[in-house]
Amino acid sequence: MKKLFFILAVLVLFSLSFYTVMRYNKNKSIKTNGSDDANNTKVTVTDQLNQSTAANSSISKNEIFKNTTNSKAINFKLKTLDGKEISLSDFKGKKIFLNFWATWCPPCRQEMPELEKLYQETKDSDIVILTINLGEDAKTVESFMDKNKYNFNVALDLDQDVAIKYSIVSIPTSIFIDSEGNLVSKKIGPMTLEEMKDFVTSPKK
Repeated sequence: MKKLFFILAVLVLFSLSFYTVMRYNKNKSIKTNGSDDANNTKVTVTDQLNQSTAANSSISKNEIFKNTTNSKAINFKLKTLDGKEISLSDFKGKKIFLNFWATWCPPCRQEMPELEKLYQETKDSDIVILTINLGEDAKTVESFMDKNKYNFNVALDLDQDVAIKYSIVSIPTSIFIDSEGNLVSKKIGPMTLEEMKDFVTSPKK
């Protein structure tokens, strides 16, 4: 009888311990991934970008993913460095070169001079160069831009909502949108000026 009682007691304690651990893990998961905890979500996305960006050196420079489904670009609203709110729809009828980046990202910094050259060559054309900085404040980004004398347009995706909408898993990532608002192609990793020109003069415009 004592042996049976002991076995039952052990089973009860085990069940309670298992329940406690499962409940803790569930709450922890909700805290990390819940939509009402922007800070934790932001940290998670940034960590993923850090890990993925570190692997960019293994990605072929010519690896461009073509969109064959004619899906439309997702509209968004963000603020620029001067506090002005812009939306993707502001550039309706124009070709758009989106570039997702951050100042801490070495491959991003590598292609910034090329991106500036592209901006200078296309600023009076129907091609819009719009870069989207992920998770950094205006002061940090503005200091970086001033130090390097860059002039291309920057929008601040502080909570990385736009990055999530566009399934950005590594930076730099560039996306080309045609004049009809269709997603044409996507490139992960840094590009040279010539590669950027080829990217924005895709046969499908």
